[in-house]
Amino acid sequence: MLGELIDKLMVTNLKIWHLEDVKRESDDDSKVAAACRKTNILNTQRNLLMEEIDNLMVRYLDGEKPQVSHQGSTKVYGKQ
Repeated sequence: MLGELIDKLMVTNLKIWHLEDVKRESDDDSKVAAACRKTNILNTQRNLLMEEIDNLMVRYLDGEKPQVSHQGSTKVYGKQ
């Protein structure tokens, strides 16, 4: 569960960083505006993910056993 949330947070952060590059490097106002809108949405998602991670950690520290999820979703990075 925690690993899945961290994966989602990492992907969201990468998307935000990419959009920040677009905003810095583009002279096209429509591209910058679109990147700003997407960044706002992703920042909201990022905050929700961090809140969910915090809540999970609080439950764990309070003694609740974490749920184990074995859905067979193995991450593969790079070319095969």
